Amino acid sequence: MNYSDRLSEILDNSPKNKDSFSTDINFLIESIKNQNEDDEMVFRAYLKSKFKLSDEQLNKYLFKAFIKEKLPDKPTDNDCVNMADVEPITYLMDGWLLRGDICLTYGESGAGKTTHALWKAYNYAKGKNILDRNAECDAGKSLFICTDGGVNTFKKAMLDLDIENDAVFKKGSSQKIFVWGYDSAQGQEAWGADINGVIKLEKFIKEKDISNVVIDSAKSVSSRAGISYIDNDAVRVLLSYIREGIAQPNNCHIEFLSHDGTAKGAHAGAKTWREEPSMVIRLKANIDEETKEEKGVTAEFIKDRAANVDPRRTVIYKLENNEMVLDDEKKIVGSCDDVIIEIMKNFYKVGKKKVRRGEIIEQAYLQASAKRKTVDNTLGNMVNNRKLSRPQKGFYSLVDSDIQSVEVCFYGAGSNEPKSIAGQLVCPLPDPLPEEIGGNTLGKSSKPSDNVQSDLITSHAIEIHSSNKQDNDIDPYW
Repeated sequence: MNYSDRLSEILDNSPKNKDSFSTDINFLIESIKNQNEDDEMVFRAYLKSKFKLSDEQLNKYLFKAFIKEKLPDKPTDNDCVNMADVEPITYLMDGWLLRGDICLTYGESGAGKTTHALWKAYNYAKGKNILDRNAECDAGKSLFICTDGGVNTFKKAMLDLDIENDAVFKKGSSQKIFVWGYDSAQGQEAWGADINGVIKLEKFIKEKDISNVVIDSAKSVSSRAGISYIDNDAVRVLLSYIREGIAQPNNCHIEFLSHDGTAKGAHAGAKTWREEPSMVIRLKANIDEETKEEKGVTAEFIKDRAANVDPRRTVIYKLENNEMVLDDEKKIVGSCDDVIIEIMKNFYKVGKKKVRRGEIIEQAYLQASAKRKTVDNTLGNMVNNRKLSRPQKGFYSLVDSDIQSVEVCFYGAGSNEPKSIAGQLVCPLPDPLPEEIGGNTLGKSSKPSDNVQSDLITSHAIEIHSSNKQDNDIDPYW
C-alpha cells in the first residue's frame, strides 16, 4: 500500500488494514520529512486514537522507526557484534571534537560556553587546532542552534572574537558556520529536539555537509520538544536517538551546552546528561578573590573516551586580543604522523616488521625532538584511524598500503634486487638525551659530545640492537 492510498483510507474513515502500525508510523515519518503538516496530523490522530497512545509514547515509536532506517535492509546472520568491524571513537579535531559522538559542555553563567564553542568551530573551519593541541585537522562545517538567549547572544560571541565579518559566516560556497535561532524578521523559528526537529537537523546536515553541531542549550531544546530536562530516562532516550540517528551515521560531533547545577561543580538537569556523552567538559571562570576580576577560564575534562593521553586533562586559557590563548605552563600536545611513518618504514627496510613503542618514542625524539606525550597521542590516533596496526600489546606495524610503498621503493619496479638503504636510518642524537624519554640508550654517547652530528644511529646499529631483543620481550614503555 502506498502513502496516498493509505491517507485516503484514513480520511474516508475506512482503513482496510486496521493493524498496519509499523507501516503507518513510517508514513507519518514520511509526512514529517515532506513537511506536510496536514498529512502529519491525520496520521498522528489516527495512530493515537487506534492504539491509545499518548504523545510521548507515539514520539518514542517515531524515534525508534527513525533509528531503524539507518540499519541495512539486508538481514544479518550474526547473533553478536563482530568487533573486528567496529571503529573506535576518534576525533575530528584532536582533543576537542569527536567523530560521530556526543559532548556536554557546562558551566556557570558568564563562563564563556558559547565563545568557547565558537572558537573551536571557527578554527575547525580553518583546519587548525586550538590551545593545548596543534595537530592539523580537515576543515569542517559547523551549525549553531541558538535557543538559550537566541541569536543575539551568539552575535555577542562573534564580536568578542572579532570574527563577525569573516568569510566563514558569509552565504555562499565559502560559508563554514551556519546559525539557527529565532528571528521573526527573517522568518526563522526556534528549534526543538522532537522528532520533527531531529529530522530537520539530519536533512540540513546532509545538505550542507555539517560535521559539528552545537546546541545551546540542552534545557531549552528539551523543553521545546516536551522532554523533561530532569528526567533521567527521557534524557537517556533522547541522547541515544541523537547519537544513533544523527551523530554516528553522519560522523558528526554533537555538543550540548548547559548550565551549572545547584551542587558545586555539577551540571544542571538529569545525571544522564553527564553519563551518556563520550566527552564532558566543565568551564569555570577564574575570579581574582581580591579584585573580583575574571582571570581566564579553566576547562576541566570530566571525561574523554577518545583520549589517548590525559583523558581528564585541564586547560587554562584567556581571551587576549580577541583570541583564546593558553594561560598556563601546560605543554602543547602535537602530532607527528609523518615522522612515525618514516620511522616505521625505516625499521621495515631492515627487516623489523613490528616495532616496540619505546623504540618509536626514542627515534621520534632523535629525528624530530617529539616528546613522549606527543608520540603516544599520535600512535593512538593512528591506530584508531587505521594508519598503523597494533599486532600485539606494545608493538606497532605498518598497514598494507605503506608496506607496499616501501617494497616498491626498496626493490624497485620490475626488480627483485633490493636497493641499498645504507644511512637511511641515520639521525643526529641531541646531547644529552632528556630523562623524560627514558628507555634504553640506543645510539646515545656515554658522555656529552661537542659535535652533535658525530653521535649517529645507523640502520646497521638498529639491526644489531633489534636482533638482541626478542619480539615477545616486555616493552618497558607499555
